Amino acid sequence: MSTSYPVIAPIVEGHGEERALHGLLQRLVPHLLPGAYADIQRPHRIPRDRMLKRDPLATALTVVTARTPTPTGVVALLDADDDCPVELAQRLRGHARTSHAHVPFVAVVAVREFEAWFLAGAAGLAGRAGLPADLAPPSAPETIRGAKEWISRHMPRGATYQETAHQPSFATCFDLDAARSGAPSFDKFCRDVLFLLTGQPHPRS
Repeated sequence: MSTSYPVIAPIVEGHGEERALHGLLQRLVPHLLPGAYADIQRPHRIPRDRMLKRDPLATALTVVTARTPTPTGVVALLDADDDCPVELAQRLRGHARTSHAHVPFVAVVAVREFEAWFLAGAAGLAGRAGLPADLAPPSAPETIRGAKEWISRHMPRGATYQETAHQPSFATCFDLDAARSGAPSFDKFCRDVLFLLTGQPHPRS
């Protein structure tokens, strides 16, 4: 079944990202391309260590591309942790080309972790979940080891950041423009999503 609009199938590594990325993509599409619509399918979860292997990633791609309507593109998202994000993305793209070269596929690796994007766009989180009303982003948020802990330190005493509880909520309100400016890996994510929407690669991609 083909559609007249983009259909994006996400692949993620964690339980929190299953809901967070779906909501983030629904928010991001009209932000990047005013008036645009895309069908954002339910994310398919595969643990990080398996996503980075050729055969499990091929199986995940087979699963999502068998959906109806057929995806017009796939985005895979994972955290770099302490690894090189460029090398991880290259590995994922290489595996995808081997088994599903016909599928438009982008791989996005958040430097350190997904929550680094929240730090870059922290002004949009101000006043949420007990965070200060004057919450401001740290300098160089992608260099911080422990973005989750940074968020917890700014919450009320006794409260901590919980990935499955806060990640989907924060994904709906962090400052997208500030995150693009402060977190290069989020800017790449935006450029890759725009490619899936338009079919036109960004000059910097």
